[in-house]
Amino acid sequence: MLSQTILDKILAKYGKATIYSADCASLAGHIGVSETTVKRMFGLVGKDSPERNRTPHNSTMDIVAKWLGYESYKDLLREIGEGDFSSEFTSLNKIEAKDLTVGTQIQVRYEPARIIVMTYLGDEKFLVNESKNSKLQKGDQIRLTSLVLEHEMIVSEVVRDGRSLGGYRAAKDSGLTALEIIV
Repeated sequence: MLSQTILDKILAKYGKATIYSADCASLAGHIGVSETTVKRMFGLVGKDSPERNRTPHNSTMDIVAKWLGYESYKDLLREIGEGDFSSEFTSLNKIEAKDLTVGTQIQVRYEPARIIVMTYLGDEKFLVNESKNSKLQKGDQIRLTSLVLEHEMIVSEVVRDGRSLGGYRAAKDSGLTALEIIV
């Protein structure tokens, strides 16, 4: 959930004193974020949901700040006298390579319309089985320790045709939008 000051600014611009779940789709359309994001911002997700207390990604907050008339989220925070929250305790939706068994297949998605399906080979190595709109290619072997939803994907090494291409960063702007174990 966001600070009450920011929530009050959003409500004032939207023209309502309070918001209900039924309002979230409309407000999301005005701001340019997802309905789920609006529900998270206002704490309108399940009481026991780990999503309830999660602060939106900075890139999402930049969109909100621009809708409110600020240049960036940092400018909004400066205006309302709140420091930049460069660190926080949070629960993460993640997959750790050390917890996988050999042969596990994972699918990740990120914008714009990128999909990667990979199989775990062991020792933090994965084989790319499918790559749509990504610079990674089918047959690439990649090394990574974890995948975290809404964070960028950091690959420490890409090996293509037996040759190391070095590290690789994906989903730098919006983070991974979907992360799932297929098999």
